[in-house]
Amino acid sequence: MSSTKREGRPRDATISRAIVRAAERRMGSPTFDKLTVDGIVNEVGTTRQAFYRRYKSVSLLALEVLLDRFGGQEEVNTGSLESDLLELQRTDVAMMTTPLVQNNLPGLLEDLRTDDAVRDVYLEKMLRPRRENVRRVLEAAQRRGEITQENVDSEYICDLLFGPLLARVLLPTSLPLDDRIARQTTATVINELR
Repeated sequence: MSSTKREGRPRDATISRAIVRAAERRMGSPTFDKLTVDGIVNEVGTTRQAFYRRYKSVSLLALEVLLDRFGGQEEVNTGSLESDLLELQRTDVAMMTTPLVQNNLPGLLEDLRTDDAVRDVYLEKMLRPRRENVRRVLEAAQRRGEITQENVDSEYICDLLFGPLLARVLLPTSLPLDDRIARQTTATVINELR
């Protein structure tokens, strides 16, 4: 007697797309807690099982929405350290000022801290590409002679650039997240490197 493994029905791509669209709409609401499995499946007209076949958690779905919108950060090479860093900062300021990020990042942070799967996806697909871009910019500036230090800590430079943006999203200071902060953080890094 041969045992045959029964395969389930293939995933319906229409349902997958509808779940992502519903999540993105809900993530535009003022608080992250509006994104619930029940709310999404009711809006889409599907089941909790259909949701969980695609996503282990609401946070992984939220991260997919953010990655679809902001996951790929293009490399920059203007030929100048300062203008390269400023371009990267302006891209991150633009991302951090969207309702998708401002409304959902605070809620995602707890899962980033406590859920290995969410943290791994965030680190690999959202954070690492941005840090790699900064590293490439710094290496190009070293080759051009704009940076004379041999061992530049690119991770620290990333923290100097992104930390103030993150603080302005997470802390209720009412300080603007605008082009001025992009220019100020870039200037801080340039001073650090020189």
